[in-house]
Amino acid sequence: SSGINAEYGMGMRRSGKSSIKNVVFHKMPANETMFLESTTKLQKDDVSKNCFMDYVVYDFPGQVDSMTDSAIDYTNMFEGRCALIYVIDVLEDKGPAVEKLVSILSTLDRENKLDNGLDRRTAEQSKHSANVSVFVFIHKVDGLPDDQREEEQKRIETSIRDELNHAADITLNFKTWLTSVYEYSIFHALSDVNEKLIDHLLPTFEDLLHRLKITCCMDTTLLMDVSAKCYIAKDNDFTDHNKYEMCCDMLDLYTDIANIYSHQPYDDDSYSCVILHQVTAPEVMLTKYLRNNLILVCLLQESCLKERGIINQNIRKFSKGIGKVLQVQSEKPCS
Repeated sequence: SSGINAEYGMGMRRSGKSSIKNVVFHKMPANETMFLESTTKLQKDDVSKNCFMDYVVYDFPGQVDSMTDSAIDYTNMFEGRCALIYVIDVLEDKGPAVEKLVSILSTLDRENKLDNGLDRRTAEQSKHSANVSVFVFIHKVDGLPDDQREEEQKRIETSIRDELNHAADITLNFKTWLTSVYEYSIFHALSDVNEKLIDHLLPTFEDLLHRLKITCCMDTTLLMDVSAKCYIAKDNDFTDHNKYEMCCDMLDLYTDIANIYSHQPYDDDSYSCVILHQVTAPEVMLTKYLRNNLILVCLLQESCLKERGIINQNIRKFSKGIGKVLQVQSEKPCS
C-alpha cells in the first residue's frame, strides 16, 4: 500500500458525503443513495483492504457546526498526510455551507495544518506540518444544465476566497470539482485527491508510465485502483477523460466476468487484451494486475500488436519498477 492515512468528508447535512463514500468504495448503485439515512454521528470506514491507497474515510455528520464541537473527539485527527473533502450541494443555499467551511479552515489554520501549496521540501523546512490538502466538491451537478455548471463553480470559488480573506485572513490554494454520483466526475475528482496525496511518488509513477507509453507506441497509460476505479497516476500527455471513463467501464466488465469463475478476480498473473471497435480505427485495451489492488491500463492501436512480445517484455519491466518503488517506500520510517 502507499502509506496514506485519511480522507475527511465534511459538509452540510444531506450534501451527499455518504453517497460519495458508498458509490466509490462500496459499489452502491447511484440510484440507491437516495435511500441513505442522514449521518448523525462520526463514521470511520477503513477501506484500505480493498484499495491501493491506505484509505481511512471519516464521514462527519452535517449538523456539526465546527471543529470545536464537543460531540466529536478530534484527538489524532488530521495527522499525517491527509485530505479534507468538503462537499457543497449545488442545489441548496451555498451561504451556510461556505460559512461552515471557513470556520473549519480557520481552526485548521490556527493549528498550522493547512497545506498552502508549498512544495514538499519547503513545507518540511517550515515550522508547520502543512499536511491537510483541501478539496471542495461542488456536488449534485447532474441537477444543473451543462451551460450553468462552470459559472456556478466560479461563483462558489470566488465566494470561498472572499470569505477566507475577509473573515479569516487566509490565503489558501484549494481545488474545486464539479461532481455527481451519477457521472464519472466523482471518480475524476477522487483521482485528483489521490495524486495530491502521493505527490512524493507521483513523478516517479508518471515517468515510468510515460517511458512505457513512448517505448511501446501506446496512446494512453494509466495506473488505476481496481476497486475504487480512480487513477493513481497517468502518463504526462493524458488529456482525454473519455478514455478514462471507457477504462472504468472495461474494468467493471472484466471484474464482473472474473467474479463468475473466481472469488479473487485479480492475482499476479491477471492479464487481459480486449479489442475495442471504435468509429475511426480498432483500439486495444491491455490490463496487467500489478499488486496491492493496482492495475496498469494501456490503450494502443491494434496495429501495434504485431510487437506483442516487446510490449509484454516492457510491461514486465514496468511492473518490476513499480514494485521497487513501493518496496523502497514501505521500508521508509513513517513520518
